[in-house]
Amino acid sequence: MDRRRFLCRTMAGVAWLAAGGTALRGGQLGRAAQERNGSALPDGPSSGLGRQQLIWSVPTAEPLAALTFDDGPDPELTPPILAVLARYGVRATFNVMGYNAVRHRDLIQALVVGGHELGNHTWTHEDLAFQSPTATYRQLDRGLAAIERTAGVRPRFFRPPRGELTGAALQAAARLGHDILLWSVTRGPAGVGTPQAVADHLAAAVGPGDVVGLHDGIGRATFDRGGVHAYLVGARRRVEVAALPAAIEGLQARGLRLVTASALLASAGDSD
Repeated sequence: MDRRRFLCRTMAGVAWLAAGGTALRGGQLGRAAQERNGSALPDGPSSGLGRQQLIWSVPTAEPLAALTFDDGPDPELTPPILAVLARYGVRATFNVMGYNAVRHRDLIQALVVGGHELGNHTWTHEDLAFQSPTATYRQLDRGLAAIERTAGVRPRFFRPPRGELTGAALQAAARLGHDILLWSVTRGPAGVGTPQAVADHLAAAVGPGDVVGLHDGIGRATFDRGGVHAYLVGARRRVEVAALPAAIEGLQARGLRLVTASALLASAGDSD
């Protein structure tokens, strides 16, 4: 399998994580240690957690890729992104912080009206590698509730902040009925970079089946907007926004169509 294949189609491949293994990134106590510490997440109403998918990219025979945006909605970043997507006829998946959803209901409604898909990016973007199982579940549950309350839709996907996916997060996502959406391509250049460098990277790197990870918010810096970290993250995000038109034009010139994560996933049945 190459990078345009599912890491796994169901949670069977990562069941050991849900049972308390270490994080894919970061670190987490095993379930046995959690139980000894009295911190294991109690069983929910049903012990049947069902089947999930963990998605990095999608095997598809169609010229499709998914644009995804994390951390919003944000009153500075989300509106210009929406304007660009509307100009080029693109629909995307926005992985929403619940805290931002309840504070920017107008932007949530704009996402829905624009035909975009919403995902759960937790309540306040805590790094789940450093959260207890109970705190992890609350982050996902509160984020989900906020999105449902403001948008009137139930998100299919959960995207973990920073990609820190722990066993507790896997179990919480399963209990809430989420598939887990990661990514196969990022904006490229480290640091702040330039719009041209980001656009050139995306136009060249994205191929059929890829999930592109971008941003329309500033994550934990939301809670300290006057701080140095917020300034640096904000500068990096503004570069992504400025790069978006040229990136989309470059991808469309190569014949790629940019769709939501669910639309990309639906195309997988057409692959060999």
